[in-house]
Amino acid sequence: MNKIKILSLILILLLIYCKNKTDDSDTESFAFIRGKNIHLRESPDQKSKSFGFLQGGNKVEIISVPDTNTKVGNLEGKWIKVTVLSGKLEKITGYVLSTFILDMGTDPMSLINKDIEISKRKDYLLKLKSEFKEYEEGGLYTFNELIDFEILITECKINRIANSTIFKERETLIRDFRTLQENFNHSEFEKMTSCEFLWADGCGGNDFLPYPYFSYSGKDEMKLIIESLIVDSGDKDNCYRTSDNKRYCFEIYKDDEKYQISGICQMQTNQK
Repeated sequence: MNKIKILSLILILLLIYCKNKTDDSDTESFAFIRGKNIHLRESPDQKSKSFGFLQGGNKVEIISVPDTNTKVGNLEGKWIKVTVLSGKLEKITGYVLSTFILDMGTDPMSLINKDIEISKRKDYLLKLKSEFKEYEEGGLYTFNELIDFEILITECKINRIANSTIFKERETLIRDFRTLQENFNHSEFEKMTSCEFLWADGCGGNDFLPYPYFSYSGKDEMKLIIESLIVDSGDKDNCYRTSDNKRYCFEIYKDDEKYQISGICQMQTNQK
């Protein structure tokens, strides 16, 4: 399995999951609140009665959308009639200014992978997290888990830019990797890995949630595996046997004209 864009693949699968989950109920009529303490008004007027506060992530059904915009203080938008589907105001129908509603058919999960300049990405992700406090929909991983992971990835990439180790040749990367077998060093291994380093339980099998290597909780296990490799058994795919007849592959990919190790997988016993 190609791990170059593994995080993107995971997010795509999550988006497909979320889409399928709502398709049966006409996705186009639903939207999500963004921000915090957003008034749900009895009528399309800032001075009308407030039923209470909506919070970012609350799901609403769109009942009607007017043709004209209204100016409310420094904001300009449309008073959209909605029925609340989640949160403390569930089942109440009222009006919300469009400024505080995501476009129909868009959910907060789809905003995580927005193309943002790397130096500004962490602030963007933190703001995203604060804007959807009560967003609970998702698949295998929660909204907050994926944002926290993306923040780790972003910090890793910024650090790699500042302290880059570039392997322009695949053979050089493999040669340096093989030296770890006799003198393992975590920091040296990190320099060889991608920020989306992935641990899989079988080559072509099921994948676990990827983590940047520096945050991986099984570092000691990684050290033991690499030290147990029989270097002379290495093949062109960077796969190695161990003395107890296990086989590990350290997958390599090329990105931005440099080679990196994208993950580790243990071959199934029936794989060759």
